[in-house]
Amino acid sequence: MSKYIWIASLLLSLGSISTSVAQERYKYFDLDPKDQKVENSLYNSISFLDSREDTSSFGMVRVGTLDKEAIVLPSVNFGTQLSNVLAKVNGANAQQKELMFQLRRLKFVEKAEGPKEFGYCFFRANLFTSEGGNFKLVSAIDTFIVVESSGDVTKSITEEANKSIVEFITKALKKEVTQASILTLDEIVKIDSIEKLKIKVYNVVEYVDGVYTNFEAFKNQTPNYALFSITFEDGEIAEIKSKSRKGKVRKMKSDNVYAIVNKGKPYISAQFGYYPLVKNNNDFYFIGDDKSNFIKGQIVKSNSIFNSTEYVYSALPLTSVFEIKIDHMNGKFMRVKEIK
Repeated sequence: MSKYIWIASLLLSLGSISTSVAQERYKYFDLDPKDQKVENSLYNSISFLDSREDTSSFGMVRVGTLDKEAIVLPSVNFGTQLSNVLAKVNGANAQQKELMFQLRRLKFVEKAEGPKEFGYCFFRANLFTSEGGNFKLVSAIDTFIVVESSGDVTKSITEEANKSIVEFITKALKKEVTQASILTLDEIVKIDSIEKLKIKVYNVVEYVDGVYTNFEAFKNQTPNYALFSITFEDGEIAEIKSKSRKGKVRKMKSDNVYAIVNKGKPYISAQFGYYPLVKNNNDFYFIGDDKSNFIKGQIVKSNSIFNSTEYVYSALPLTSVFEIKIDHMNGKFMRVKEIK
C-alpha cells in the first residue's frame, strides 16, 4: 500500500468515526405527514413563532448500545418543516389564508428502568389566523406523550410526537373561527403572562393554609383539607396530618398531596419529600432531588472471582439535585438546570 493510499484510507476512517460520533451526539427530528391529505383547506401557508424558553434543542434521548445521551435537533429549520407539511397535506382548492404556529414546548426525555425504556414528550402549541393585523386562536394543544418499550423507545416516541404535531395541524385546516378573542402579536409573545393573570395563585400576596391534593386546587387557592399538624426532622418535613371538614384527622401520604401551605409558606410534594416553593419573576421554583436517569449502559466493575478487572453493563439509578419550575398550565415539574 502506497503512502498516499494509506493516508486516504486513514482520512476516510477518521471521517467515518467523526460521523459516527456526531450521530451519537445528536438525534434529528423530522416532521412527516405520511399520506395524509386535506381537501378544501382554509389555509395555504404557515408561519412559525418559537416561544420556548430554551430554543437550543428539543431535549434529550438515548441512542446506541450504551444508551448515550443525544441532543434532539430539528433536521432542518422547524418553520421550514411546518411549511413542507402543509404543502404535502393540502389537496385541491386551498384558500389563500395563513396560519401562525406558536411552539411553546417540545421536549423529549427518556429513562430506562430494568429491561424497559420509557420515552416522554411534552408538546404545547397554538395555531392562530391573522385578521386585520391581529390574531385569532384557531386551535391549541397541551399534551404529554408517554411510550413504553422493551426495544427502540426513541423511534417510538419520535413517531408519536410526529403524529401528534401533524394531526394538530391537519385538524385545524378546516376549522372555522367565528368567535374568539383578538390578540396582538405582542400579546401572543407574552401569552404566559396573560394566562397567569387568570390564575389566582400567581396573583395573591398571601397563600391559604391547607393541604392541596392537586394542582387545580392549588392554583385556585382552595385547599382540600385543613392542615392539622406538621412534623419536621432535621429541618425537613417528615409528616403531615390533615383535618377534613367533618373534623376527621388523618396522616397524609405524600403521593396523595400536591402542595401544602403552612403559616403562609408553600411547599411542593415531590418524589423524595416536600420542598419549599419560591416565587421568582412570577414563576414558582423549588430545588429538589430527582432521578436524573436510569443509565442502561453504565459501565461498572465486575465482581467476578474469575476476572476482577472485567467491566460489565448495569442499570444504575442516579439521583441528582435540580432547579425545577412549576408549569403554570398543568402543574407539571419542568427541570431548569442541574445543581452541581
